[in-house]
Amino acid sequence: MRNIIRKLAVCFLAWILVCTTVVTGHGMHTAKAAQTFKIHFIDVGCADAALLQYGEGTEAKYALIDTGANQYHNTKDTTIDTTKTPVYEYLNKMGVKHLEFILLTHPHQDHIGGMEKILSDTTIKIDKIYGNDLNIQYLESSEDKSKQSSDETNWTEFDTKIYKNFKAALEARNKLAEEAEDKTEKENLKVDYVVPTAGDTINFGESKMTFYGPLENDYQYGRKVDLNTRQENKYSIVTKIVYGSNSFLMTGDAQKETIEKIIAKGYDLTAQVLKEPHHGFQDVTEEELANGYQYSDHKTVIDASQASIAIISNGYMNTGGVPYTKVLRDLSKLDVYETGDRGTIIVTSDGSQLSIQTEKGDNQPSVKGKESDDETSSPVMKSMNITANTTKPLTATSVDAANTYNRYEKKNITVRFSGTAQGFTKLTSIEYKFVPKGVNNKTIAYKTGSSYTVKNGNCGRFYVRYNTPLGSTEIKLPGFTVDTKAPTSVKIKANKSGIKTLSTSAKNTYSKRIKKSVKFTFSANYGTSGKSMTQYKFVPRGKKASKYKWKTANSVTYKTRNKKVRLYVRYIDKSGNITTKKTNGFYVTKK
Repeated sequence: MRNIIRKLAVCFLAWILVCTTVVTGHGMHTAKAAQTFKIHFIDVGCADAALLQYGEGTEAKYALIDTGANQYHNTKDTTIDTTKTPVYEYLNKMGVKHLEFILLTHPHQDHIGGMEKILSDTTIKIDKIYGNDLNIQYLESSEDKSKQSSDETNWTEFDTKIYKNFKAALEARNKLAEEAEDKTEKENLKVDYVVPTAGDTINFGESKMTFYGPLENDYQYGRKVDLNTRQENKYSIVTKIVYGSNSFLMTGDAQKETIEKIIAKGYDLTAQVLKEPHHGFQDVTEEELANGYQYSDHKTVIDASQASIAIISNGYMNTGGVPYTKVLRDLSKLDVYETGDRGTIIVTSDGSQLSIQTEKGDNQPSVKGKESDDETSSPVMKSMNITANTTKPLTATSVDAANTYNRYEKKNITVRFSGTAQGFTKLTSIEYKFVPKGVNNKTIAYKTGSSYTVKNGNCGRFYVRYNTPLGSTEIKLPGFTVDTKAPTSVKIKANKSGIKTLSTSAKNTYSKRIKKSVKFTFSANYGTSGKSMTQYKFVPRGKKASKYKWKTANSVTYKTRNKKVRLYVRYIDKSGNITTKKTNGFYVTKK
């Protein structure tokens, strides 16, 4: 083994390669029918690397789609060691010593940069590599070299060097395989390189991967934009993985032109999980931007996928400012998970349902999607139902909506919560909390349950959280007040003595004589809901009070002479509770 390692090092030096690290030990894996299928979207920076895992433990099978850059790519976080090859480190962490295949979507350094390190480790068995034609030629970022920026030139040269190094490493490893005398050693070292054809399928455990593109190898450069939209992106190999009833669309850096050709061919791009192309960069032409083009280059594949979940491999605290605003807008109907703030993202399938585990962020999406213009819709929830015995339905709002408390109820209110998740996930629990007006909702803990009764004297709002293995969807109900009691401590005050506040059932008397005029003012305790209005009416002696209309006022002055009347006043709170009182009868004289 030592001689082999020395020979490998010599070969790499001849091709100006970096030093290699050899990890001892080698394991062969034969998997039984797996219970789970996982895709680890590894945080390799603003680059791509996805580890496929079929099964668990010693019987697990592994494969890779892209290998990230040769070091952690583009970050503002000084705590990240950018000198290491993150995909190689992740393979070591997972104990992976056998890769059934590696798919290289296209020959850009942020997708193939980790290959050199992986190939150099002879303890990792690699059955096959799928990729573009090894003779692909790098085209300049601008067909007119005189218009190329220095950055464009440098990137083209860098990508070309990385590709040459990869091909050299592959050639060196296969040369060692040829020279090996031991049959097992020869098999473990040899790596077959395959250029897939659109429509080809391969099995990985009980999952199936279908190659959709590219459909041709003669793309012409046609997008005069920045260096991030180079010709080679159009060669990205697009695949769809199906495991049971779950599906994943893996896109590399595929551009609109590639996707349109795949659609025209009739391939089904629908999937529940979309690996968003090109890290969330906005790939549109300068001409389109000048003409006010409203969408990103990715809208075609986003719409075609009809996905509910999007994964963006943009790297923790990336320096590129991705995903771009227009990309996120085009993704607005999907729950978006970004390695940029969630770190490594693991999507797990049991063949029917999906779950997501994130390195950071408590398994929650980076950006919550909305199925429609309704702020309370969710890509992973089929329905979220709120019922209550309120006078009007409680229409849910976004948790970010302003708090309002213009709903009043005059009975105890029972609110019931229910919901149904999409078929590819499940509803694990429903949680709620009633937050009193003026209280920060973050200080109130959620409770598990499906209903809650708000009793007299409470004013606040409900928060409801629907939990699934794909994260939680949180909504908020409008604020409301429950006040079941009519106004109390009611008083009809007069600026003349002898005027009493009586119940409406009291006997009418008209003996009170008042000189010139009398002013009445109305007061009461309106409870939790507060005052709505006070109304009054003067009813002549012998007349029915019901025949007279109410007038609205907080006070009134009576001046009519020699007419015997009684005053009725009703006190109304905002919940609609009413207390009605009257005075004893009286009349006004001149002297």
